[in-house]
Amino acid sequence: MKLSERIQQSQFASPAQEALLNILVTSSWVLSELSTLMAPFGITPTQYNVLRILRGSHPRKLTCTEIGRRMLDRTPDVTRILNRLQKAGWITRGRATYDKRVVEVGITEKGLDLLAHMQPLVDAAQERLMARLSPEELRQLSNLLDRLRAEEPSLS
Repeated sequence: MKLSERIQQSQFASPAQEALLNILVTSSWVLSELSTLMAPFGITPTQYNVLRILRGSHPRKLTCTEIGRRMLDRTPDVTRILNRLQKAGWITRGRATYDKRVVEVGITEKGLDLLAHMQPLVDAAQERLMARLSPEELRQLSNLLDRLRAEEPSLS
């Protein structure tokens, strides 16, 4: 569905406005699809992202700051996310031996098993969500989005 039909707006103030709204609507759609896929597992896309980050560093543990830097969604509430993941038994947290003020986080076997079980479903969802674009169009889209974020301008 075209953006103009989706938001019932036939004209935009500029191509920049139309593109930005298109990005926002598409992001919301993708997150909704992923949330629906992940809900039966009791996990959100943001929590899934944290588990993938920890799997990527496994068996090395990461600090909360390192996790926050690597997250797709730069939420300031990493602690709350980690609390939920720990309560589910998917991660462990402990004080670093080199500095007792630092908390290190690692993924558990239960967390690794969850990701392994979910991986085929997530892979299939990615393919389904991106199926309307050719591999070349997907590369072009990625390149354009990378260019858009090249300097990540701040609004402040």
